Amino acid sequence: MLLINFSIGSVYCWTLFKDAVMEHTGFSQSVTEWCFSIAIFCLGISAAFGGKIVEKSVKKAALLTFIFFTLGWLITAIGIHFRNPILTIIGFGPIQGIGLGLGYLTPVKTLMIWFKDKKGFAAGLAIAGFGLAGVISNPIIGYLLEFISVYNVFYILTALYGVACLVGYMLIHRPEMEKEDAAIQSVPIKEIIFTKKFILLWTVFFINITGGLALISQEKQIYGLIGVTSMSIVVLFCSINAVSNLISRVITASWQDKVNTKHVPYYLMLIMSVLACIMGALTSSWVPTTVAMIFTIQFFFGCGFACIPNILHQNYGMKQLATVHGLMLSAWAIAGLVGNQFSYYIMYNFGLQALYTSLGFFYALALVLMLLWAKTIKTKPKEEAKQELLPG
Repeated sequence: MLLINFSIGSVYCWTLFKDAVMEHTGFSQSVTEWCFSIAIFCLGISAAFGGKIVEKSVKKAALLTFIFFTLGWLITAIGIHFRNPILTIIGFGPIQGIGLGLGYLTPVKTLMIWFKDKKGFAAGLAIAGFGLAGVISNPIIGYLLEFISVYNVFYILTALYGVACLVGYMLIHRPEMEKEDAAIQSVPIKEIIFTKKFILLWTVFFINITGGLALISQEKQIYGLIGVTSMSIVVLFCSINAVSNLISRVITASWQDKVNTKHVPYYLMLIMSVLACIMGALTSSWVPTTVAMIFTIQFFFGCGFACIPNILHQNYGMKQLATVHGLMLSAWAIAGLVGNQFSYYIMYNFGLQALYTSLGFFYALALVLMLLWAKTIKTKPKEEAKQELLPG
């Protein structure tokens, strides 16, 4: 199951490809930025609408992931090879994006059912596969780009990731849910998403993703602006930060298993993100603090994704988890359109200090919203409380 998320997590390696793609094709910066934006947007949208597919058949979802993700990478490689911006955008954006959304959802609920007593750890493990891609793929991509053309790197990775997704599809299997989870009645979707509780949590999730994408999508370019021009050093920094993203997914989600209130890690996530942005803004041209800031943001960016399934499980139950999780991931879709475009505009028009200050403000706003959300779930109507699982 981790093979699927490992493969689709390679979307975050796009920052290493951008300069090589522009050099080979002559594409403008806007083309490469929109490739990433559309990919993440389509990820979130396909997850929002694909939750029911995952609920009905995890095997079908895994097969569709293999088809769309592999096809997307192949079309992207062809588009770059023949310098065609339309093919490149379509391949990396909507086609790959559909595979990303379905693939991201597929292992999460499955592992949470397998590990019924450690649901947080299970969710973190599933989502850690997404972060693992950066740890393993960043140095491989950096090495390959030194010796072969960028489109050949895409062809090679298309084959490798295609095999990984195919094996993941063949191996994935979901056991039966526990009787108490299966017995819970489904709640109409409109009674979930049009509530203050869902909207507040969605907004907090959206802000954390936007902040993470704002830095991840421009990481190589940020290092260039502060004087780090060596590709090997950039790859090292990107890999270190990818490790932080990876380990946070397992550590923070496992922490959830030890606390009754599953949203507690979100408080730490937002407080530390605010502090990291303040540090970055005060020392925006210093390499060590920039790396430390991005390390911290990536760590808690991973925390946001890893902890959300168990928060949703505690508030909405297991039976509809993939559906509700998919709807929550629509925040990722909107953040995909906003995050890297926002950081690109602010960074090149107002500077890095303005970017970090702006992100710090948004994280502070998210913290306020999180406190309001916590108050909402403590005072929820009795009718709504009956539809939900009790904590623990």
